[in-house]
Amino acid sequence: MRSGVRGWRIEIILKYSYAGKMLRIDLTNRIVKKEDTREDIAKILLGGNGYSAKVLWEELKSKIDPLSPDNKILLMTGPLTGTGAPGSGFWEACFKSPLTNVWGESACGGWWGPMLKFAGFDGIILEGSSKEPVYIWAHDGEADIKSAEGIWGKTVPETEDIIRRELGIPQARVLSIGPAGEKIVRFAGIAVDYERYAGRKGGGAILGSKKVKAVAVHGEGEINIAKPREWERALKEAEESVKESLDSGGGFGTGTIGSYDMCNEMGDLPTKYGETGHWDQVDDLYENFNKKYLIKNRACFGCLQACGRVSEIKEGRFATPRYGGPEYETTCGFSAFMLQKDIEPVIKASYLCNIYGLDTISTSHMIAFAMLLYEKGLITKKETDGLEIGWGDPDVMIKLIHKIALREGFGDILGEGVRRMSQKIGVDAMDLSLHVKGLEMPYHDPRAGKTQAIAYGTSNVGMDHFHPHETLDVECYGADLGLMPFGLPKPTGIDRFAESPNKAHIAKLVMDYGTIADALVICKFHQYINLGPDKYAKMLSHATGWDFDGEQLLEVGDRIFNLARAFNIREGIRRKDDALPKRIIQPATTGSTKGKGITNYENMLDEFYKIEQWNGEGIPEPEKLIKLRLKDVADSMIKQ
Repeated sequence: MRSGVRGWRIEIILKYSYAGKMLRIDLTNRIVKKEDTREDIAKILLGGNGYSAKVLWEELKSKIDPLSPDNKILLMTGPLTGTGAPGSGFWEACFKSPLTNVWGESACGGWWGPMLKFAGFDGIILEGSSKEPVYIWAHDGEADIKSAEGIWGKTVPETEDIIRRELGIPQARVLSIGPAGEKIVRFAGIAVDYERYAGRKGGGAILGSKKVKAVAVHGEGEINIAKPREWERALKEAEESVKESLDSGGGFGTGTIGSYDMCNEMGDLPTKYGETGHWDQVDDLYENFNKKYLIKNRACFGCLQACGRVSEIKEGRFATPRYGGPEYETTCGFSAFMLQKDIEPVIKASYLCNIYGLDTISTSHMIAFAMLLYEKGLITKKETDGLEIGWGDPDVMIKLIHKIALREGFGDILGEGVRRMSQKIGVDAMDLSLHVKGLEMPYHDPRAGKTQAIAYGTSNVGMDHFHPHETLDVECYGADLGLMPFGLPKPTGIDRFAESPNKAHIAKLVMDYGTIADALVICKFHQYINLGPDKYAKMLSHATGWDFDGEQLLEVGDRIFNLARAFNIREGIRRKDDALPKRIIQPATTGSTKGKGITNYENMLDEFYKIEQWNGEGIPEPEKLIKLRLKDVADSMIKQ
């Protein structure tokens, strides 16, 4: 059961920074092809989400079922992936989301992305659907389709270990899905390196629908740099900025969970399914984790921060083997959001989600939603398989994770996501549900910083804190992201509670900058330590031989953001889909945001549309698209 390609040493157009080749795999007909990485796309959209947006715009018909063979998923690197630039261990998954039915992208660190480029490929396009379980083996310019019959049903760590043994290459890097992806849980994620996740929007469900269990990669190729001397100088400058920031206490050296207490102080810790942004039970949680359960830090390729946490619970009913996590989002979701006060169940829940292949944000969100519905009598033991789903019950939490992952009983409807579940229950549940465009709210409260409200509403993927960017870090935590030379006001002078027109300007600038990270493809955490657009532009220019400055790089972010918006408009998205959930705009009940709601969102949205040059329904004007060198997209939308 094998097909493949040979002869990878072919003259390529993109000689520098890119591998120069893409893999296109037709799973239906078992055809593996290589094609040139398109320079016409790369020069204006780079890689990652930008390259993918153009391919999916050109190749997907609108309104297709995301779980049908008609959908495609791109597993992409970018021009800085694998170069050794700070945070260059990332890769991107892009697709039409089975959770939201619109644009989906999810980023992940680790070592898989660089290894894909070392194997000779900038990305992989998976299309069609296999009849039997398979995995892809990409290595040194070759690619094969192999049987995964004996791996189907295995957890993520089991899958990685089996594939490495079968290939006989311990250094191979494996991307895989767990049982949740196989069962088509709509928020199943994609794992690499056992515990790193492209977690949100359901990429794991896409692979599961295509019967792709894993993609293994290995190679010893080199990435050519156009201007080596200039590159080394730019790289050294960037690394010195990172080290300086870390030495002064910046960055994520304590892991994202280290911000748990600070988020609570700012009213940024969504509590009791978003009723408020502050919880009075957080004092000991992080301290206990750090003292009792933290084993070590772990870094991705090209990282100086090492934000990954490795933890272990040696005994007791929540005993958990040594494994990665938990991070901030996971910790908040399985504690404050559902009023569960102990760290041990959080560590256990994180581990279970990781081995099953579940997004921890959507999984914890669904469990908390069930607790709220149960409290209000909108569901009973009849619907919950006899479980009494009270707030903060760790045992019920663990049982529901198993049920969701395997789509057993009550877990089947939970695995559909909050929009579908609430629609099935009725209007009262819909009014309580926290989502935008069908994507469950993550764990940063937009009442704490109003630019986050704009980002949540207008993000192309739905209610996401990291795609394009976590904008409230400017308002709440004083991060300038290196954007002050590009028009960002001094963060310490921003009133985080104001709902003024300048909030749209701040959101736009930060969102474009975040979009760039997913096109380069690099870790956004390095943007927090003030590398700034100019430093990234220098590295990109010297690596590729092209000529970019910071302003031009921000324009690339604008271009990608609008292209993905056009994709969504074609799917039927309009202004109404940029609305925020009722529950999260109501005043918070405790903490520093007590009494603070979101009252002027529509005016902020109007201002954002004006800056973007979108009409009143949120549709990009043709002139804007043409200015962004997207005339073909403009022409198509005019005809539509």
